[in-house]
Amino acid sequence: MQKIYKEYRKNYSGQDVNTVGLYIDTKWKYEKEFISNPFINLTPLKEHAVVIGNGISRLGFDLKHFLSFKSGILDTQWNKAYSPRKFYTYGCNALYRDFKTDFLIATGDEIIKEIAESDYCNNNVVYANDWVLSEYTGKFHHIPQNPGFDSGAIAAYLAAFDGHKKVFLLGFDGNDSLETNYNVYINTNGYPKNNQIVPEEFWIRSLDSIMNTYSDTEFIRVMPKVSYRTPEPWKYRLNFRTIDFRQFVLEADV
Repeated sequence: MQKIYKEYRKNYSGQDVNTVGLYIDTKWKYEKEFISNPFINLTPLKEHAVVIGNGISRLGFDLKHFLSFKSGILDTQWNKAYSPRKFYTYGCNALYRDFKTDFLIATGDEIIKEIAESDYCNNNVVYANDWVLSEYTGKFHHIPQNPGFDSGAIAAYLAAFDGHKKVFLLGFDGNDSLETNYNVYINTNGYPKNNQIVPEEFWIRSLDSIMNTYSDTEFIRVMPKVSYRTPEPWKYRLNFRTIDFRQFVLEADV
């Protein structure tokens, strides 16, 4: 599992990233480009942020309570109509089809291509790993430290990196067996078919790594019931807990 370090945007100036790769004399050599922090003045609106995964449990909560299809941090019309917003939101992959979040994290070749070919990147912040930046010039934003995790874990990481001390996690269901897939967008472009085996181990380990690194940030999973199954490694994290929708409304002031 890739190791990341506890860094925060307020102290982050940027970093060198690999752009063009050339295979020379049996070795890969890369051109590097320094990418500065584009959101140097970004500070949390509230202590907490909301990360929206794509597990089916989130369908039990109406996202329109705090999302609009006309939202997005770069959307000036949204800023005029809805400002001041209560907190920042971070979304994952195909969520963009239905809602706009302040920040979107894209992983996987097909969904990245889909987002790049839409007009979504024009007025919205979309993060993707470094290899995407040169392939789709000007479309995506660099992810600090370039972690090779899934979109949900990266979204949680960015919320902590941006300085939020409480990170609410909606739609982080996982799969409780190899025969199940609890994703909202199953059978659509960029997602597995319902008969494909999708193990959850990588998701569990990725988020666990984030929680371990940002041990002073609280990660709060929001589920229909508090008793929903919890992956074993998360049970021992002192900075992790599960709440239900009602508790979320009260605690996040939705």
